[in-house]
This record gives sequence, structure tokens and C-alpha cells, in this order.
Amino acid sequence: MVEEYTIHAGLRERKRRDTAGKLQYATGAFLADLLRPFEVEEHEGCWVYKSLNKASFTRAPVGRHAFNQLYNGLEGLGFLQHVPGHKVSEEREDTGKYAARFRATPELLRFCTEHGVPPAAVLDHFEFEYELPKHPVQLRKRKLKTSYRTTEPVGKPMEFERTPMVEGMERAISELNEFFAKHTLRGGVHQGYVRIFQNGDDPDFHWNKGGRLYSQHAGNYQTQSATRRQKMTINGEPVAEIDISGSYLTIFLSLYGLQLDLTEDPYLLPGLGVEHRGAVKQWFVGTFGSAKPIRRWPEDMLADDPSLREHRVADISKAVFTKYPVLRSWGEPFNGRTYSWADLMWLESEVMFSTMLNLMREHQTPSLVVHDSLIVPVSKAEIATERLRRRFQDQQKATPRLKTKLA
Repeated sequence: MVEEYTIHAGLRERKRRDTAGKLQYATGAFLADLLRPFEVEEHEGCWVYKSLNKASFTRAPVGRHAFNQLYNGLEGLGFLQHVPGHKVSEEREDTGKYAARFRATPELLRFCTEHGVPPAAVLDHFEFEYELPKHPVQLRKRKLKTSYRTTEPVGKPMEFERTPMVEGMERAISELNEFFAKHTLRGGVHQGYVRIFQNGDDPDFHWNKGGRLYSQHAGNYQTQSATRRQKMTINGEPVAEIDISGSYLTIFLSLYGLQLDLTEDPYLLPGLGVEHRGAVKQWFVGTFGSAKPIRRWPEDMLADDPSLREHRVADISKAVFTKYPVLRSWGEPFNGRTYSWADLMWLESEVMFSTMLNLMREHQTPSLVVHDSLIVPVSKAEIATERLRRRFQDQQKATPRLKTKLA
């Protein structure tokens, strides 16, 4: 109904049947994404993020040309609000914040409701079968310029041999994908994971750099704010998000046999008030994303958050080195190797991935990952917390500082 109206009222028709089919699929899929946030009572703006960069459409089910036709047509009908890509969130982990954003207008909501497709029932009308990734392991080259933005895949894709070890890893990821596909997620989108390894052209690479799980849909739950994620449900049950506070810091200290103090906020430092906490946290983000402890704020960080100019890096560095002296050695050889952000990401990803497999295989519990946090049905929060803590202890020989967020 909605697909037919939209295609004939505002979109350029194509003679080729395959193109028309793709456009019709794109219309239904995009409308589902636009309406899906309205499933929840507090839908917090209901923006949908989508990169319009040409590369983001590579191997995607909807091509760039079809999508441009689609959103221009919906916008012409008064059904769509479009804001070009720019920073839209203060949450640095929100990887969708640099993409274009789209939102359904009241006219679209009214039109859909009048034609028997109320937003609360969107998945009853727009359920799409999607293919889980056949080869869920990907590899990227090193990025030439150091960047603190390590929440998104970096570097160009590279070819690699699918050895028995890689094939075994892919079977485990596919098992995880197929298991979650049997469950119902509302308030967010997830269509299977790919696991992306970084710095594949590094001389000491051995599938031990990067390795985070990325949800493959462009508007997936990982791009949502923490507030939006807390409104999701799994099988109709509210979720809990279990976060490792100071994950990279905890892992780095553990490499030196040190345990993070679990009784204190790791970002409250001697001589600096609570008003400096945000800048202190960004100091760690900048340092772990660089080859050495930062001496000045990276330009891209300042572009994202000009308020950092109010905090002297030298003052923060002094306080950090007072509380964590070992941080002075970041980027220097240790035990025969030099650690980078990709190494810390790998160690973190191993903890998260193994915890998810354990929850699935031993407790039949579905879970979702957001880099250093785990989302599970609220009734499984206790066992998930215990499993995550145990896995971290076993692999890193340290105890993590865990926080649980509830709706």
C-alpha cells in the first residue's frame, strides 16, 4: 500500500523490472526504519542515520541511486525531514552521529495510520527477510593517519586467506547470528554481525588486532544513543546494558600486572575537580588512539568538542601520571612488543565475544554488544554480569568495573 503510493506519487519509475523491484524493496525497508522508533512510547526524536557516502552503499541491498530517488521522493511528498550529516549527539560512542539523519513527518505518520499501518505495528507490515553475512570476518589495512576515532572500522579492506582458524571463527560468528535471528528485537535494528580485524598489513599481525563485532545494518542499534538503546526490548522484555567502565584503561593496567581501583571513578583525578571529568575521559580516548600520550588536543577532537579548549592537556597529563604512572610508557616497547589501540581493542573484543558465546551456548541467552558493553534481557542481567566479569578475569587477570544501565 505505502510502497505503491510512494513509488507512483513521487518517484521516477524505471522500465527495468529489477530496478523497480529494488526501489520497491528500498521503499518498504526505509519506511520500516522511519516508523520503527515510534514503536516505543518515548521515541526521543526518532531520527534515522544513514551515510550518503558512495562507499557506504558498496554491497548493500539498496544502491545509492535507488536510495537517492527514494528519499528525494519522500521529501517531495512532505513525508520526510532530512538533515545533512553533522554532529548530532554528545555521546562519543554514537557512531551514527556523523551521518545524514532522516525523520518521518507528522504527514507520513498520519498517512500510514489512516491506511491501517500505525507505527506501533510497523513490524507487522514491514518484516523483511535479510541475509546473514556468509563470510562474517573482514580485514582492514592500517590507517596511515593516527585517529582517536576507534569506534568505527578504519583502513581499507584487504584480501586474506580463509585458513581453518578463520573458518572456525566464522562458524562461531554465524552461530551467534543465527541464534539471535530467532529472537525478536524491538526499538532497534540488528541483522547479524561481521567481525572486523584491523592493521592486517602490520608485520606482527596474527588475527590479534581489532576484532570488534559490528552490526551490519546502516541504522543498527549500535548507532543509537544509550538512552534509545535502553528503550529496546528483546522478546518483549526490557533490556539491561552492562558497561565496562574504563575498559581500555583496565586492560592496559592489567598488561603490567596492575588492578584498577574499583572503588573510585577512574576519571576523577587528584587536583582536578569533577568539572574536568569529561575532558579527562577524552584525554584517555585521545592517548589510546595515538602513538604516545597526547600533549595537545587533536584537531578532530576539538572540532567535535570545542569546550576541550578550556582544559589544559598538560594539567590533565600531570594528574593522570600521578594516579597512573605507568601511562607515561604508553607507546613504548613492553615485553618485546609495542601496544596500540588495535591491540587493546582485540583484547576487549575477545572478552565480549567469548562472553556472548558462553551466554548463548550455556544459558540460551541472546545478547547484543556495543563495543565495551553488553545488552541482554533484564531478567538475564545478573548471569550476564557474572559471566562478563568471569571472562574478563580469566583472560586479563584483572577484575573489571561494571555498571548496569536500566530503562
